[in-house]
Amino acid sequence: MYYTLQPVVRTIPISVLCCVLTATAILFASEAAAVEDDLNGLYQRTQKLREEMYQSQRRYEAQIDALEKRVMELEKSADNHPQSALPIEDTAHNDATHQPQRPLEWSLSGLVAMGGSSADADELLLLEGGSHDPRKNGFTLQALALAVHASLGAHLDATASIVSHIEPDGESVVELEQAYLRSTNQPQGLSTMLGQFFLDFGEENKRHADDWDFVDVPFLITRLFGSDKLRSQGVQLVWDAPLTWPSSVYLGAYNPNGETATSFLYKPGEVVGGHVLQARGVEGLDDLLYLLKWSHRFPAGTREHLGLGISGLFGPNASGSSTDTQTYGLDLEWTRYRSTQDRQPLFDWRTEIMYRRYEAGDSSNPDHEILTDYGAFTQAVWQFCDNWMAGLRAEYADSNKGSGDDPLRDRRKRFSVNLTHPFAQYVKWRLQYNHDRADYLSGGNANSAWLQLVYQAGEHDEH
Repeated sequence: MYYTLQPVVRTIPISVLCCVLTATAILFASEAAAVEDDLNGLYQRTQKLREEMYQSQRRYEAQIDALEKRVMELEKSADNHPQSALPIEDTAHNDATHQPQRPLEWSLSGLVAMGGSSADADELLLLEGGSHDPRKNGFTLQALALAVHASLGAHLDATASIVSHIEPDGESVVELEQAYLRSTNQPQGLSTMLGQFFLDFGEENKRHADDWDFVDVPFLITRLFGSDKLRSQGVQLVWDAPLTWPSSVYLGAYNPNGETATSFLYKPGEVVGGHVLQARGVEGLDDLLYLLKWSHRFPAGTREHLGLGISGLFGPNASGSSTDTQTYGLDLEWTRYRSTQDRQPLFDWRTEIMYRRYEAGDSSNPDHEILTDYGAFTQAVWQFCDNWMAGLRAEYADSNKGSGDDPLRDRRKRFSVNLTHPFAQYVKWRLQYNHDRADYLSGGNANSAWLQLVYQAGEHDEH
């Protein structure tokens, strides 16, 4: 190409060539200037948009701060003056006597177990002392519970539950487990319960069967309180103390008689430590059963809490006309949650220690004596992966005059391990192994294995 164009270039005048080159340079310069102007304009518009965004962000942050401050002021005002936050025209409609009644909240739960033990049938009834424990080889309907909860206004709730189970001999049992009224939203952190309910002694006694972490109830509970745990009719006052951590004081007065209060005025004719119980009624306030408890929940970190409770029971027993029973308990619990937002327990460890002083026989009776029973259980439940939980429990109980002739007062131990898996939203199965050692067992020990199915439906947390 160079040899081809060379003659042509030589024929073009130099002046014309300079003009063409100059025009081309001017054209390129003008294009470059236009591009530079466009870039400068784009940069200025970008800067302007950034400034507008920054100003908008500042305004939004200021509005959010103002809203948060307003919410805190309203919450503080509501704490100090609960009724002042209500509009004046709506106050009459929010009075306790004008509250619309909400629909009833129902719940249904059931427990079914299958398995067996190396102990014979009679020994198994003593090993599994709770009425809702698996107490026979084969299949057991441990519990079928129907509960209802209702709000009766701004300051009153009602709860009732009926529970059924089948005894080892095939007999069906239906009982009114709980039926009580509870006041809510009371001043000074007070609340009241009136009716029949589980007593707040320790932590395990008040737990329903569908809330258990193991297939059976700790045998220390059944030895001291009977096969249906400790529940009775009465009134209970709870005061939430104004401390920096959750702290509550419980004070209650209840009827001391019946099969659900075996440490007190139990059935005439029954035998406790060799003493035959007699008929004894409630003649005055001194013959009632009283509860005193102080419970705390200390924060132990962003995802942990430490629970501590001290309980005491005081009431008459039926071994004499003026005899009484004192029972004391200490409960400790440490819980670690999955996260600060998800308050589902990742690991829970709980220990309860109990001591009972039972005055057997009147002081004028030659057989008068003091029977003491004591024991403890400790258990840990760990969610080691999604929907899989492992549990381990150790139990011990003894008395000052126990022997193999009295299965409820001899020296006894139990070690339990289980695995729980919720395979549906409201259904879970649990596999558990128990190793028992007791003086009254013919071989000195027994091994048991149980597979349990638990299902729940409805507002079961309310019952």
